[in-house]
Amino acid sequence: MAKIILKNAEIVDYISIKKADILIESEKIAGVEKQGYFKDMEKKTDTKVIDLSGKFIFPGIIDAHTHYSLHSRGTITADDFFSGSVSAAAGGVTTVIDYIDFPEDGDFQKAFDARKKEAADSIVDYNFHQVIQDFDKNISKNLAQLKEIGLASIKLFTTYKRAGYMIDRNLWGRVLKRLKELKLLPTVHAEDDSLIQELEAVYKKRGLTEPVYHPFMRPDAAEALAVRDIGEEALKNEIPLYVVHLSSALALNEARRLRKKNAELYLETTPHYLMLNQSKLHSRDAELYFMTPPLRTKFDNEQLWSAFSIDNEFQVIATDHCAFNKQQKFQSNSALDILPGIPGSETLLPLIYTYGVSRGKMKLTEMVEMLSVNPAKIFGLYPQKGSFEVGTDADFTVFDPQLEKKLTAENLHSAAAYSPYKELKVEGYPIITIRRGEIIFKNELKTKKGSGKFIFAHSSDLFLH
Repeated sequence: MAKIILKNAEIVDYISIKKADILIESEKIAGVEKQGYFKDMEKKTDTKVIDLSGKFIFPGIIDAHTHYSLHSRGTITADDFFSGSVSAAAGGVTTVIDYIDFPEDGDFQKAFDARKKEAADSIVDYNFHQVIQDFDKNISKNLAQLKEIGLASIKLFTTYKRAGYMIDRNLWGRVLKRLKELKLLPTVHAEDDSLIQELEAVYKKRGLTEPVYHPFMRPDAAEALAVRDIGEEALKNEIPLYVVHLSSALALNEARRLRKKNAELYLETTPHYLMLNQSKLHSRDAELYFMTPPLRTKFDNEQLWSAFSIDNEFQVIATDHCAFNKQQKFQSNSALDILPGIPGSETLLPLIYTYGVSRGKMKLTEMVEMLSVNPAKIFGLYPQKGSFEVGTDADFTVFDPQLEKKLTAENLHSAAAYSPYKELKVEGYPIITIRRGEIIFKNELKTKKGSGKFIFAHSSDLFLH
């Protein structure tokens, strides 16, 4: 592989913005120096020089919450690991963290091998969160396999009892104690299942099951209750807890309360809980805006945005990319049956830059921290991912702050073939995505299918505190 010099860009990490040149050699960062430092090397025939004047270079964006090739309710998402990763790379993402379903026999190695085979077509690098739905002596013992495999985190559900995802509340303490021993980070989908089941029964009995009623069946109170309950359990067991896709002001306030009690609570939100609200559920195509937790109010949008101006409120912005196509989404009009999820990996960076950084709601360095550095640190991939350290993977997102683009389906790459952000225009867009020193996307796909690889994760940096 030829050496590559990226020159004349502004290099942005979580600390500073500086003008520098980067040397890439054999998939790794070989040097980050002041502009012009590599000028003698530029003349050599084995060196490719890319002038990026007026552009930003970020450490490769990491989408820490994706669902590619998700098997659900007798179907599978439109985006498999190939189409999903192409969409991600088009949006500047170089690494994703997806999920492994819970193995009923507790054989995590076997489950990992099967999931890795499904991910073999990815063009971006990847790791996994392991879903846990039950806990006994066998599972407790086998959790140690995850450390050997190279996973840093597990996923718990406090809802979806009927679907079998929910782990019994009586097991929380035992699970968290074991995870602390192994230094495996618990992540949680937090919604109170009992309240949800009661409300679903009421609305179903009254025949009120259209998408517009979904936020009332799964209200913000259910999210806040679950954050409170499992947050208290994590506090008691003195283990950090990561809450995925936090959607509401009420749940955010509960997290604040727990933090005042010294709970180590880390929060993720998504662009759709910042950008969209439940008015979308009144539209003709409401099914396309259906996800769990449901879209909230404009007030919730505003409160979540305001949290970025306060230190340590949110640590990660990810997408919960779960892309079904229109035919799949319109199979039902009932909030009890619509397939939940929307595409998002490709639009993560441009949305947060345009409506966060450009609107003054966060600094550019803070955006890079939440979209790259923190996901890498929290999920055991740093500094191999998410850094500019010499000797680490040469993963870069080259970003043009002047490039405008409409987020219509025609301009995007998800196999879902629709865009929940079709009415929005962004000001600033990634133009080159480099994964381990290879340009994998520049206006079009530039790499071969399956060129991404599994990245071994060490324990989360949260256990170093």
